[in-house]
Amino acid sequence: VWTYRHNVDWQNIATLIPGAVIGIGLGYLLAAQVSDAELNLAIGIMSVIFAIRRLVLESGANPPPHTHRNRIVGTFWGIVAGFTSMIANAGGPPFQIYVMPQRLDRDRYIGTSALFFAIINWLKIGPFIALGQFTTSSLATSAALFPLAIASTFAGVALVRRVSADRFYVMVYGLLIAVGLKLIADGALVLL
Repeated sequence: VWTYRHNVDWQNIATLIPGAVIGIGLGYLLAAQVSDAELNLAIGIMSVIFAIRRLVLESGANPPPHTHRNRIVGTFWGIVAGFTSMIANAGGPPFQIYVMPQRLDRDRYIGTSALFFAIINWLKIGPFIALGQFTTSSLATSAALFPLAIASTFAGVALVRRVSADRFYVMVYGLLIAVGLKLIADGALVLL
């Protein structure tokens, strides 16, 4: 967040966060009723279809124009991102489905993403405490992994700075497909 603090699309943040608050609240209320596996499967399928479709469209002779921010659409995807983040820590795909077609420049996209998920993660602390998610064991695991998280964050910043702006979105779509396939596999393994 600090590295990209000057590269944030504040209009997207202002549009997405109110929806995310609603989504987190719904996730808290429905946590016991929603199957992680079914949610992972649905988000995974949606992610793969979206990313492949965008890759095909953007590589064609007439790529689609960039979309514009839309408060209603952004609030909807904010709700979905907050809900899926609260239930299954899978808020990335809904965020990407809304923001990626806007074709923000690389650094603005990353800064907006980093700030959005930092805010969401802070907002989830209260509901996670209420649901009993913070146990001695989970906090010990987090503490043990903290140095790795810091190191991988710095490695990610260095890697992103080496990726050309032209290749950036292709890589993100490819990663979205990989994440989507992982979510599909996780969901399908539990449901089968």
